[in-house]
Amino acid sequence: MSKTLFWYIFWSLLKVFLMTTASLAGIMSLGGLLRPLTDNGLNLGQVNRMLAYLTPAMCTYSLPVAALFAATTVYGRFAADNELTAMRACGISYLSARRFSIALPALVLGLVVAVASLLMLCFIVPLFSLKAQEVIYSNIGRLIVSRIEREHELDFPTGIGTNRFVVFAEEAHSIPPNPQTPQVSRVELIGPAVVTYEPPVFPDPILTPKEFWMARTAIVNIARSGAEGGAALTVQLEDGIRFPREFYGGSQVGVAGTTFGPTPRQSLIGENVKFMNVTRLTELAQDPGQSERVQLVLRDMIRRDQELAYRAMIVKAFRPESADASGHAIFDFGKDVDQGDRYQIGGHGVKAGAVGDEVIVGPLDKDLSKPFSAGPRFGWFEQMHGSQQIIQGDAGELRISTKPDLTGQQIIISVELNDAALHTQSGVSERASFSRSFAVPMPPEIENMAKRTLADYLCDPNTGPGDAALLRHEEAAANNAVRSELHSRASFAVSCLSLVMIGCALGMMFRSGNFLNAFAVSFVPALLCITLIVCGQQCATHVPDDVAPGYHDPLHLGLAFIWAGNISVTAAVIWFTIRLQRQ
Repeated sequence: MSKTLFWYIFWSLLKVFLMTTASLAGIMSLGGLLRPLTDNGLNLGQVNRMLAYLTPAMCTYSLPVAALFAATTVYGRFAADNELTAMRACGISYLSARRFSIALPALVLGLVVAVASLLMLCFIVPLFSLKAQEVIYSNIGRLIVSRIEREHELDFPTGIGTNRFVVFAEEAHSIPPNPQTPQVSRVELIGPAVVTYEPPVFPDPILTPKEFWMARTAIVNIARSGAEGGAALTVQLEDGIRFPREFYGGSQVGVAGTTFGPTPRQSLIGENVKFMNVTRLTELAQDPGQSERVQLVLRDMIRRDQELAYRAMIVKAFRPESADASGHAIFDFGKDVDQGDRYQIGGHGVKAGAVGDEVIVGPLDKDLSKPFSAGPRFGWFEQMHGSQQIIQGDAGELRISTKPDLTGQQIIISVELNDAALHTQSGVSERASFSRSFAVPMPPEIENMAKRTLADYLCDPNTGPGDAALLRHEEAAANNAVRSELHSRASFAVSCLSLVMIGCALGMMFRSGNFLNAFAVSFVPALLCITLIVCGQQCATHVPDDVAPGYHDPLHLGLAFIWAGNISVTAAVIWFTIRLQRQ
């Protein structure tokens, strides 16, 4: 086969390939933009950036289909115009390992496209896919407004041992951020309702409502966390009410103005193997425990254990042996990290107990899990600024909730006084309920709990069976997702070569240069390869909840599906080539 003939066939293939790639990439980019545009209400600038970031990814995904279509069309036209017959008459074979052949330009095109596809899938596509996703979440306030307008609901799954909550609202409006905190997005909700749920227990998917908060309006503040890719959400309720699902250990309380949160939110974008380059995927394949999904669960467990340990410190401070000679027990929270104020709670003849996710301080003779009823005020709360007393309040009952913040160095404290008498500089004020929230430094012994690793939890006999099962499940799911992604990228690149070769053989056999015929013939092998790759990924990542020793790992079946398409197409190529050689 002369160089002139080689370049004649190769340039014919390349022209059809490039035109098809550009057309498919444009159509696929518009299709990929449709859902974010309708779901999230993108502005014109975001639409332009989305198109710029989606185009490289869609070009890569269109490569095997475009190469197959080009080979089927060009070789079909050559066969229909009897150009292949002329080549055969000159002694040029369809496929030969010792000399130039008719299929050599298709083979070269397939190798070039396969290498280009592999490089783009390993490095370029993950980067641009992540940037496209970041465009959607660049304005989290606008995203919340869009979802409230469409669904009137916003779900905030949090972490292990944390109350999941859902925000409902009639309307939502974006409002300018506070000049002092420009990085915090703000949204105003009209007619909001917040429903908190009991912490879920793996693998039970049922969520049990715990408390309901309703108000006339609310301001939602969303502070992004660069360290973990998550966010802390705070809801400031105005003119509302709070009541529990069951009136045991809680009471209905009207709130003129109160704050719900801050509540840590998992990463807004989340870990996705589609956004990782091959270097990161290889690292996670060697150590799945470093996956973000595993680390998120681990951090949630650490925060929960820190919260439980801090509650235990409060409860211990109110045990009988902790009281002084006069029967007074005091717990000092320390200084507020923002204002430097000092906070204390105490009481005479009181006890403390953990009820749900709160610590309740009440009289010795009272069952703390029972509803609160007004009586003698045994407890007190004090806020001091230096030597000056800001607030001192007596209460019949104190309810303390604690929550480690996203940095892992502070504890967010919320103290609620029921049947309170507040002593301020203005005088005494009787309140049915009074609450105060502040942040204090985390004690060193609790802060050190953040050093616990995945192996520490899995090897600790005190780790609950649900926690151990969840960690094993997340580790297995991360491992399968990473390995299936590596294999799918390699299989996708290999499919560029196998599809080009089968397109070459199909074009020669069907002898038609018509574009519709070429599309109809090439549709089946392309659909087979792509569908099996997607099915293999879904199968490999469908990890059962019970990941016990000896469980059936779906990874092997998933990898078989991922490569089955290429194996089938390669077998068809060999069969078609043998038939052509015999002609």
